[in-house]
Order: sequence, then structure tokens, then C-alpha cells
Amino acid sequence: MSAGAAVQREEVSVLVNLPVEESWERLQDFSQAHCYVPKLTKTQIVSAQRHGEGAHRRVYSGKRYLEETITDWYPGSGFVIRLHKGDRAMPPFRSAEFEYTISCSGAMQTQVRLSMRIEMPGGAVGRFLAGKLIMPVVRQNLIQVAAGLKHFYETGEPANNGDRARLAGAVRVASAGS
Repeated sequence: MSAGAAVQREEVSVLVNLPVEESWERLQDFSQAHCYVPKLTKTQIVSAQRHGEGAHRRVYSGKRYLEETITDWYPGSGFVIRLHKGDRAMPPFRSAEFEYTISCSGAMQTQVRLSMRIEMPGGAVGRFLAGKLIMPVVRQNLIQVAAGLKHFYETGEPANNGDRARLAGAVRVASAGS
């Protein structure tokens, strides 16, 4: 993110019925996004590194793909990924980051927090449009990702739209914009 930029952020959280160590094992497997993120059909690791800072993947929706690179790695608790296409940020953003964070919430539960931070081009107009049009969509997508992740982590089975709809009520919106 650019220094001094007006970054907008959404965050959701969900409780997963697994010990934090098992949740971390699943989370650090960077090849599984298509098992819980809506509309993704395939995940391909394109770097020699399979996890940790610098690991790079492509996530596909049909033949179209988006690139994701881990920029920050917090062993046992999460990581930050930059969303991009080549050297450019994921359109229409000036920059976009997605963060996964986990923490222990009891012997058999893990708190999973997902957040997305974006910076729009266009100054105040871009921020206004993002707040009115883009961030509500980001919030709904985060809810769907969190619900799908809960299903996948707890069952080991890829989530479908019915699973995400059934579990969406378990997801809490932690912040509404920034």
C-alpha cells in the first residue's frame, strides 16, 4: 500500500471447530484456495516456494486467473497476500491485499479473521466509489470465503454455494470500511 494513501478495509471472522495447530496446517497449504473461495476452479503454485514469504500462485475462474503472492508471513498465525496480474495490482485497484489471521479460541476452536485492504485510483472520487460500490461487494465476498473456509477446514470437503449459504450466518463482520 502507498504511504499516506487512503486505504479502505473490510474484515470478517469465523470460528472453526479445529485446534489452532490443525487450522495452521490447512491455512499454510497455499494450493487449496479453490476448495473454499467462491467461483475459483483451480489453484496453481507458480513459484518453487510452496508457502512462506515469496510464494506465488495463480487462482483460476475458468480460464481467467489472478496472481497472489505472499508478502508477509507470520508462522503459526497467518500471512498477507498481494493480489495482482503481473506487476500491476488487481484491476480496478491501485493496490489490493488479502490477509488471513488465525488465533486460538479454546482447545478445539480457531478464530479465523479475513481482511481485504484496497487502495483506489482517482483520489476522493475513487474512495467514494469504492465505499459505495466496491466495499459492499468485498464484504459479501469475504463472508462467502469465510463460510467456505469453515466448511472446508471442518469437513475436508470442498465448499459449494449451499455450504457457504448455510454457514454465512456464522461469519461476523468485524469492521465496515475504513
